[in-house]
Amino acid sequence: MTIWIVVGILALAFVLFGGLWLWRWYQRRQARLQLRKDAMLTPSSAFDPERGRPRPWVIVNPVKHDDVDAFKAEVNQAAHQMGIDHVHWRETTAEDPGTGQAIDALAQGASVIIASGGDGTVRAVAAGVAGSGVRMGIIPAGTGNILARNLGIPIDDSAQAMRIALGENHQALDCGWLRVDNVDTPSEIPAEGMLVRAALTKNRVDTDTPPSLDQADSSLAHRAQNLPGTDEYSFVVIAGLGFDGETMAATDSELKKKVGWVAYVVAALGAIAKEGTKLRLMLRNPKPIDDPVGDAPGDDEHSRVVDESATISGVSVPDQPESVLTWVHSRTVMFANCGELPFITLAPGARVDDGLIDVIAVNTEAGVLGWADLSLKIMGQGLGVKTMNLPVSTGKIQFRQAEGASVAAQSPQVIQVDGDAIGTARTVHVRLDPQALDIAVPGLEN
Repeated sequence: MTIWIVVGILALAFVLFGGLWLWRWYQRRQARLQLRKDAMLTPSSAFDPERGRPRPWVIVNPVKHDDVDAFKAEVNQAAHQMGIDHVHWRETTAEDPGTGQAIDALAQGASVIIASGGDGTVRAVAAGVAGSGVRMGIIPAGTGNILARNLGIPIDDSAQAMRIALGENHQALDCGWLRVDNVDTPSEIPAEGMLVRAALTKNRVDTDTPPSLDQADSSLAHRAQNLPGTDEYSFVVIAGLGFDGETMAATDSELKKKVGWVAYVVAALGAIAKEGTKLRLMLRNPKPIDDPVGDAPGDDEHSRVVDESATISGVSVPDQPESVLTWVHSRTVMFANCGELPFITLAPGARVDDGLIDVIAVNTEAGVLGWADLSLKIMGQGLGVKTMNLPVSTGKIQFRQAEGASVAAQSPQVIQVDGDAIGTARTVHVRLDPQALDIAVPGLEN
């Protein structure tokens, strides 16, 4: 009899927890729909003014498709059904994963540029499109497809994704840029900033003195004034260093093709045992410390306004009272533009169009106990429960929002941008180009 009482109590607890989870999931879904509604721009198709219809260019990563020809046929058919008789195609290469192809498409009069691949392909194309004023679409074909998930774009229906890319609904999107200093191991992946400048030079665009066309077109003027440096990497989802970067670097590409997200879990398990490091974090124009998404990283003893003598890794920040310095001991620091990952909510307050970077510092102590504590906090965030870091917490998540950030680590850290590891370094500088992208998104009925 006693055992059945215990089983009944456990079953009731399971039902109650499941009901609470479903209710919170529904509330968060409705909140996300409202945010999408508020963020969506006035409906308008990316029409070519002369032809009265879109001139689409699709930049496809052939590695992400088992049958590229079949994929092209499906997309071409979807375009034809919408009255588009011709789709221009370009494929990515190892030397240029999409940035140069996007700028070539711009030079040839594309009215909408569509990236088909994983998050790495999307960010590379976004780097070429950013600031141009030209509409960008996404046909997901990767493992994570995190940006597509955050925007509500279907990840398993290429034809529908193409129809969305050619549709009327669109939203502004911030584009992030990351630069590394004190490099220990250089990246094998070319920096998008270098690819942007090389492609603009190839297409005879004067980046120093904007031509008369730039003066007449505010989007082109914006582009001329906000060109990335040759050593800057783009990101539209999330960048990070430490455990985050180590996980991405250790993920087996062949295993990822076979088992998807499980490959990241396997890689993460191998990086768990590595220790964190002490970091010096500078936040530029942070939101007030009394208005964080969760707990602020540090207190009055460890956080202060930058004074005239403050530097971070040799970069002086004189007379900038809007900047704050703090010391953080962390296993990983992440810079999020999107908050939703598959199955978890990493940054509850992240929005793709708010001009703010969500800086997330994560640390664990006491081995498995610390990771269990951290996992519970992350699960709680998905249910809308605010993260509480107690003095005895063995797993801590700390949030701040700022317009930019710099991190100096005591030891070399693996750096990643949107899932691509880009070597190891001690110093990272992150900035945003606010609302530099115009992304096609589904209507609220989708």
